Amino acid sequence: MQHEIVLEGHGFRLEPLSQAHVGALAEIVDHEMWAGMSTPTPVGEVGMANYIEDALSASDVLPFAVVDTVNGEVVGSTALCGVNVEQERLEIGRTFYARSLWGRVVNPACKFLLMEYAFEQMGTYRVSMRADSRNTRSIAAITRLGATYEGTLRGFRIAPDGSRCDSVSFSILEPEWLQVREGLLDRLDPLRNVSGINWPNPDKLFGQRAGDLVSDGAPEE
Repeated sequence: MQHEIVLEGHGFRLEPLSQAHVGALAEIVDHEMWAGMSTPTPVGEVGMANYIEDALSASDVLPFAVVDTVNGEVVGSTALCGVNVEQERLEIGRTFYARSLWGRVVNPACKFLLMEYAFEQMGTYRVSMRADSRNTRSIAAITRLGATYEGTLRGFRIAPDGSRCDSVSFSILEPEWLQVREGLLDRLDPLRNVSGINWPNPDKLFGQRAGDLVSDGAPEE
């Protein structure tokens, strides 16, 4: 779905995904890092162009490119999927980041921006996330967000290699958002709860993004 939504904060900008991002995104993708995704690896610029076109053509997907605002580089992509305004629900998925940012703050930063928009601007009640049951890194990353494990969907989909795989389902509901929000902000700004001290922006204080060493970046369905 074409859109004009731009979300920015904590060192990253989520901007509408377009074919202008093909080259940068094609460079960060490989078969190993794509493992666990529900679509075949987009090989080269042609494959990535097709992947982006597929996202843009879906009527219930709001796709984004992830841009590092420090250096202006495109470092990944994510999306709001299965958007159902009438039922006030959606899913965060189609997520992947450059390996150079794995283990850093990119995942909680992007999830914070997406969920803040979903809950506080769109009026969403339920935000869900799924990961291949074999993708332990993504499952750990989703759990650390504060999402609730709902169960394992057995034989949920056919993987690109033809195998039948299970998906692990998580969700966050609107009444839980405030607590999840506070937890994410604690990760993004670890100095925010130090009482009695008026700290400067931690990014400026340390010359890097606060929390870089305590977060995740594996791909999700």
